[in-house]
Amino acid sequence: MALRIAICSKILQEYEISEAVSIAAEIGYEGMEVFGVERHLPPDASDSTVSGLAGQLRNVGMECVTLCTYVGGFSQKSDDECLTDVEHFRRYLNMAEELECDMIRVQPGGPPKPTSAREDHWERAAHYLRECCDLALSRDLGVVMENNFGLSATVDSTLEMIARVDMPNLGVNYDPGNLYRLDRYYGIEALARFGELVWNVQVKDCYRDDRVDDYQLLLGEGEVDYASIFAWLVEMDYDGHLSAESHREPTRDLTAVEIARHEYETIRSLIESI
Repeated sequence: MALRIAICSKILQEYEISEAVSIAAEIGYEGMEVFGVERHLPPDASDSTVSGLAGQLRNVGMECVTLCTYVGGFSQKSDDECLTDVEHFRRYLNMAEELECDMIRVQPGGPPKPTSAREDHWERAAHYLRECCDLALSRDLGVVMENNFGLSATVDSTLEMIARVDMPNLGVNYDPGNLYRLDRYYGIEALARFGELVWNVQVKDCYRDDRVDDYQLLLGEGEVDYASIFAWLVEMDYDGHLSAESHREPTRDLTAVEIARHEYETIRSLIESI
């Protein structure tokens, strides 16, 4: 199957979700990661908002790739806080079914670097991730952890957490840009180790050092080797989306729509060059 291009709705977060979908469809995106930001899909979104979004996505021929929630961060929260997040997750399960979306993002949390985590951080995160996976399994839905600061920041730590949770519906929201910042291996070496656990790919560029604006880049302005990553995904018959997630903030001279269009065209150009 050909690689498909999706957009993280957060790029268009200044627009209401209906406007964001219309803009993305006009550009040519085939899917959307719907983020749990206030104007898009917070956990208290109304049933009418969710059903309206589902209908609009069907009408424009776009898939809901992932619900990118802010549920999680369990490792350093209290039990009461974790249980509140689990209740939010239950709500997102209902939304996922309405949106015909088979993945929900949940983060383990933890100190920014996994090497700084204590054993109780690992145990708490694994426990509550397992709770979410249990709830999702009964609906035939998947849970994905994004490679990001915390206990999924590196290849080793991500695989360690997956092993501790030990559930068949826990996979990886592979983010090579984030891995590039934190791990020696981020590209095809990471993909080879993750294997079929990669269920979605987020695409953004960055630098490796600690420059102030190291994420304020358009795709192609940083140092992440997406050409080799995309070629590997094609070789391995990856059956998912490439989701544009630029962190470049819009300005009067470069609007959010222009950022979204640039990321789409650059991803498409990289795919066509394989």
